[in-house]
Amino acid sequence: MKGYELEEELRLNGLSVFTPKDVARLTLKPINYIYLLLHKSKRFIRIEKGLYCLNGTDPLAVASSIATPSYISLISAFSYYKLIDQVPRVIKVVTSKRHKQLEVMGTLIEFKNVKRSMLYGYRRDHGIAIAEIEKAVVDSLYLLEDMQYLDEVISNAISSNSFDTSKFLDYAKRTGKSTVYKRAKSLVKI
Repeated sequence: MKGYELEEELRLNGLSVFTPKDVARLTLKPINYIYLLLHKSKRFIRIEKGLYCLNGTDPLAVASSIATPSYISLISAFSYYKLIDQVPRVIKVVTSKRHKQLEVMGTLIEFKNVKRSMLYGYRRDHGIAIAEIEKAVVDSLYLLEDMQYLDEVISNAISSNSFDTSKFLDYAKRTGKSTVYKRAKSLVKI
């Protein structure tokens, strides 16, 4: 099997981020052969031990696939939804598992650790697990990160009718922190 054949097979099966075991199951080839093929071909990028992606895969899709469960949030989500003009140099991922930061395809990926009960309010969009706008703002309040963008984010989201105030306040209440809820209410002027 050639690298281009494997790449085509992975694309046909919707696997842009994968493990060697995924490839072995798909191709019925021995795992040692798979590791050798992945190592020798420039069509695949090693993200970390046991995790690879196709060259050219969207860094957001890669970032949201590294730890499970996890999703893109904070400034990365604000930028994704085009609610701020800044283009972040770092992708911020919220997860319940500890993970060291990585650099993949020239992009730094940071992992923000939260308790498991905070993993809600996200969806899959084109292979990317990403926070809803309301949840990205709540994550910012909860983690005390990227707060300088919140007025702009909320203003832009409300003006484009893509912000649900009641959902936002519900998400803020679910954190279990009264300070997060109070800050959320002050942001939407309630």
